[in-house]
Amino acid sequence: MTLILTPAAMCQCFTLVSLCTSIADPNWIQINNGSDSNNKLIYGVAFTLHAAQNLTHTGLLGGVNGLGMRLLYTLAAMCYCAVLLSSSSFLLDFLGAGFSHSRLVSSLHVSTAVLCLVVLGVSGACLYVIRQNVQKEALGPSTHTSGLSTLPGESFYIEILGLFFSVTAAAFSLCCRLEPIAPNQDLSEESGDGEGEREPLVGGTGKDGEEPNTH
Repeated sequence: MTLILTPAAMCQCFTLVSLCTSIADPNWIQINNGSDSNNKLIYGVAFTLHAAQNLTHTGLLGGVNGLGMRLLYTLAAMCYCAVLLSSSSFLLDFLGAGFSHSRLVSSLHVSTAVLCLVVLGVSGACLYVIRQNVQKEALGPSTHTSGLSTLPGESFYIEILGLFFSVTAAAFSLCCRLEPIAPNQDLSEESGDGEGEREPLVGGTGKDGEEPNTH
C-alpha cells in the first residue's frame, strides 16, 4: 500500500476540517435584536438535532413544518453528505488509489466541490426565507420583531473556506492526474540494458591474448 499526500489530498483534508467545524458550530444564521445586543437567535445544523425542544424558536422559520425548517433539515443532510464525500476522496487519494482509479478519485473531488456549493446555496435560501419572515412580522401588528436584523453566521463563512479548498482539490485532481506505474517496467528496462552491454564468450584466449591452439 502506497501512502501519498498529493496536493489534492492535502486540500481535501482542509475541506474536511472546514466542513466538520461548520457543522459543530451552530451559528449558520444569526438574528440580532437591535434593542438588546445580548438577545439573539442562531440557526444551524445543530438546531435541527434539537428542533423538538425548540418549538418556541421556530416562528421565524415558518413553524415546525415551514419552509425555513425544511431548508434547515436539507442543510444538515447536505453537510453530512459533503463530509462523507470529502472523507472518501481524501482517503482514496491518500492511500494511492489515484494511481489505479484516477477517474473515480477525480469524480469524488469534483462531487465534493459541487456539494459544498449546494450547501452554501441552501444556507443562503434559508437566510432569505428567515429575512422575509422577519420583514412580514415587522409589518404586522406585533412589534417584538421590529428591531431584528438577519445576518449569516460564522459557519457560513467557514463553509466558504471549505468550498475554496474543495475547488482547489478538484482542480489539482483534474490537472495533475497520477499515471499508473507498472511494477515490472523498470526492472525489464534495466535487464534489457544489461543484456545489451554483455557480449557472449565464444572461446577462451591464450596467454598474452593469443588464441588457443585447436590442433
